[in-house]
Amino acid sequence: MIVLLVLGIVVLALVLLSLIRVGVWVEYAQKTFTLRLLAGPVKITLFPRKEKQPKKPRRVKKKKKKQEKQPKTAGEIFDLVKQLLPVAADAAGQLRQKIRIDQFDLDLTVASADPAKTAVNYGKLNGAIGMFWPLVEQNFKVKAWRIRTNVDFTTDHPTVYLRAAATLTIGQIFALGVRVASKVLPILTQPKSGNKSRQETQKEAV
Repeated sequence: MIVLLVLGIVVLALVLLSLIRVGVWVEYAQKTFTLRLLAGPVKITLFPRKEKQPKKPRRVKKKKKKQEKQPKTAGEIFDLVKQLLPVAADAAGQLRQKIRIDQFDLDLTVASADPAKTAVNYGKLNGAIGMFWPLVEQNFKVKAWRIRTNVDFTTDHPTVYLRAAATLTIGQIFALGVRVASKVLPILTQPKSGNKSRQETQKEAV
């Protein structure tokens, strides 16, 4: 009975852990860029980094020389990339379906010294957004968004403000990782074609 209770608690903990959303949060305003890592309610600032105090220099230990592996030939690299491209394309498609845009706030103000040019650029900007944003909604799950465009004829400097957050669950990351690994590992562990040809020639000679 105790074993079943412990197993049930472990399974419940894993399920709850798989539901935690992780992702990134970005903000750009007045040439200031901030990047944070999201893990549930926790936010970890990745950029800008805080300045660290200089550490004392450590003694460098001499490392033993390891046997150098023979580099892959251009043909082997090309064959490997050719095999991995479909896997990468499939992973990108799966990742795109799992990512959720939790927040997307964009404020754009068009301005320049020439009022006529400002008006033209304002029209082009709205046209570009009208083409770009439907593609985002078709390819990603969007929870909340707001886009505002303004025109200012009294200043020469355009302004941009962006705040966005995109996340996916730990369970989705794990499932995608298992799927990709199941396809990539057989490709990486397969014997080289050169070794195969040598083995075949040796058999024929025998």
